Amino acid sequence: MDLQWFAAGAGAVALLFIFYHFIRVLLNILGPYVFSQPIDLKKKAGAPWAVVTGATDGIGKSYSFELARRGFNIYLVSRTQSKLEQTKKEILQQYSNVEVRFATYDFTNPSPADYQKLLDKLNEVNIGILINNVGMFFEYPDVLHEIQGGIETLANVAVVNILPPTLLSAGILPQMVSRKAGIIVNIGSAAGAVPMAKWSVYSASKKYISWLTATLRKEYGHQGIIFQTITPLMVATKMAGSPDTSFFCPTSDAFAKSALNTIGNSSDTTGYITHQLEYEMMNLMPEFIIDKAVIRSSAKLREAALAKKEEKLLS
Repeated sequence: MDLQWFAAGAGAVALLFIFYHFIRVLLNILGPYVFSQPIDLKKKAGAPWAVVTGATDGIGKSYSFELARRGFNIYLVSRTQSKLEQTKKEILQQYSNVEVRFATYDFTNPSPADYQKLLDKLNEVNIGILINNVGMFFEYPDVLHEIQGGIETLANVAVVNILPPTLLSAGILPQMVSRKAGIIVNIGSAAGAVPMAKWSVYSASKKYISWLTATLRKEYGHQGIIFQTITPLMVATKMAGSPDTSFFCPTSDAFAKSALNTIGNSSDTTGYITHQLEYEMMNLMPEFIIDKAVIRSSAKLREAALAKKEEKLLS
């Protein structure tokens, strides 16, 4: 009899465990994207300016346009002045009611002194939102010692993916703390969810972003500042190899609009409902299955990159 009661109790616990995880997964997928209404970003930001790094291409550019559409002044930060000037022009053509400034910075430069000069410029305005978007990937995935570009590429990927969210957050937080309002969004990647073979430093650096943001949330969340990690999967951008758009691969514009709507409703999410579906499915899979899928996709990415490189040489 005791054994039967034990078996029944263990079965009930197992069912409750499965039910709990089912509800959690369902809420992760539907909560920020279906059930929740977007918050008032201007009220939560507490200031009229939004700073976006990596702002002249892909997700960063789309965040800049979407924030301008919502009435924020935009401070663009990127490496190439001509691209910054063009992006500023394009934003003002569509949204003449906002102000746009820009600052050039090569994020492969780790100099604290140069970061301080950048921060001095940025802190001339009242920053309500900081989008730490700038990032860097390899030319194609490979094992660590054979990464194209060698240790210089490895160093650049580590520096670009780790330092900007760390130092820019540290330099802009004081004004957010003083008014007890502000939003910091750090763009990570689903590549940081599990250790990914042949993605080495990129995967590890994206895990750092999630960990850093979670830590900052504990340090400053009680002061009225929102911290969010966005961990996208495939978005149709140049950095991703310009893939065709699909159900699981949105345009950067669609992604940015969706991701901005999740601020305040989810502290750590992919930013797009179909990405969240993929992410939750990935978390349910045994790691060895994910490893096999990563190896296959990495081989395809490497093959495509080398074919494109050869095509350029022949043209």
